[in-house]
Amino acid sequence: MNRVANDFVDEYFNIHYEDKEIGKGGQGKVFRTKDPDIAIKLVTDAAGNPITDAETLKTYSQRFKRVRLLPLPQQINISTPVATLRGQAGYVMNLLSQMVPLEHYWADGVSSSSISDDEIPSWLNQIPTNDAKKLVHYYKTGGLRRRLHLLYKCSALLSRLHGSGLVYGDLSPSNIFVSEDIEDYSVWLIDADNIRFEVDGGGGAVYTPKYGAPEIVQGLDGVRPSSDCYSFAIIAFYLLSLIHPFVGKAVDGTGDSDWADQALDEDDPVELAYSGGLPWVDDEQDDSNSSNSGLPRSLLLTETLKILFEETLGKGRSNPSLRPVIYHWPEVLAQAADRTIKCNNCSMSYYFDFISPDSNQHNCPYCGSARPPFIKIESYRWSSIGTPDTKACWLFVHEISEGCSIDIPERVLKEFSMTSSDNPELNLKFTRGAFHIHRTESSKIDVSVALDTPTPSKFQQIYNQLKIDLENSQTSLWFLAQTHEPVLLKLNVLRG
Repeated sequence: MNRVANDFVDEYFNIHYEDKEIGKGGQGKVFRTKDPDIAIKLVTDAAGNPITDAETLKTYSQRFKRVRLLPLPQQINISTPVATLRGQAGYVMNLLSQMVPLEHYWADGVSSSSISDDEIPSWLNQIPTNDAKKLVHYYKTGGLRRRLHLLYKCSALLSRLHGSGLVYGDLSPSNIFVSEDIEDYSVWLIDADNIRFEVDGGGGAVYTPKYGAPEIVQGLDGVRPSSDCYSFAIIAFYLLSLIHPFVGKAVDGTGDSDWADQALDEDDPVELAYSGGLPWVDDEQDDSNSSNSGLPRSLLLTETLKILFEETLGKGRSNPSLRPVIYHWPEVLAQAADRTIKCNNCSMSYYFDFISPDSNQHNCPYCGSARPPFIKIESYRWSSIGTPDTKACWLFVHEISEGCSIDIPERVLKEFSMTSSDNPELNLKFTRGAFHIHRTESSKIDVSVALDTPTPSKFQQIYNQLKIDLENSQTSLWFLAQTHEPVLLKLNVLRG
């Protein structure tokens, strides 16, 4: 069969026509086909040319087919090979339309540079134009809240993968795909041919420059869960702060380090940083590569997130055994996301309890506007009627406005789950001083609601929907979620 330059034939003789390129790395490129939900990964050589020699094709074909035999968790968002290509190293995979690589969110990417001067709002007039455009891009792509959500979903995927005894192997922002719709938190991993069991020994591991763990870059060890964790931490910090965690003053030329004294042979500070030869920018023990660039970490990181970053990129930089396992990240990131509110004026999201040092008020740290009205839900485990825990096990906040609709996820009502904690259980609509409470179609938890006092006789079960009138902002709503360990929720409306 003759083929033209932009068509590809798979092992089942299906013909796929090349469309838009959506990702490119050291192993090849990924592009859409004319079928919007189908993509192709094409492996290329160092010069960027397709691999076609018979022996190498056979090796890659066996590698791609091996992925199908791996014990991947069921219903996990990983695009696996569904058919290999004929005559070229590559494979066909399912990849939903309207999804983009995570690198789309990088402030120095194409999306940021396409922002015009006219799009810069007045509250950014006092900073350099390029920096202002980065912040415009930041809030247009969902701000802090969306980034925390996407990282939570990505780390949950990795947690399930590691729980099956597998490692991803080459995590980078080009193989993490997220929904273009900023209200949709879907996350998928591609490049599944890198997934494998943990590898002992060094050398031969694939990694993406800037994101590889030091032991991988230096050829000292094979891929392990700890190397996935390191790559994830780099991506997470970069996505949140707008700077790479190892590009500080010793790399950008603002420091006074003497490179001749470095223990490694690399003279290039950039390569030294990316290979693990320098401390990270927020290292608690060594400030030789610190940086004040990017967004202030005090606005981005909860105390628990700071610990995870420090233990992974600080203590864990040279000692992989000290890195926290990936299972710690999803819940911490979800907790952080649930503590954010979005400013009505500038659309940036920030932690609801932020206090401006200038006004000593709960003002937006970016534009200075007053904090918007919001709901605050505190969850308490309730081992038996009348004896809830005194410390909240979860906190959920969300800005409100007339006619707004808020989904309350499962994690607010029961213990955290890697697979279902993002599922909406209840929907709240706020109109004319009243809450309209709906059970969602996916709801599986029996929930009752009471006004003011959480006594058993006051609770009324929500079968489908319920309307609650709120007399004033001090009125509390109480929910009782009947799970194997009942949870009591207290909802208050706060006015700024």
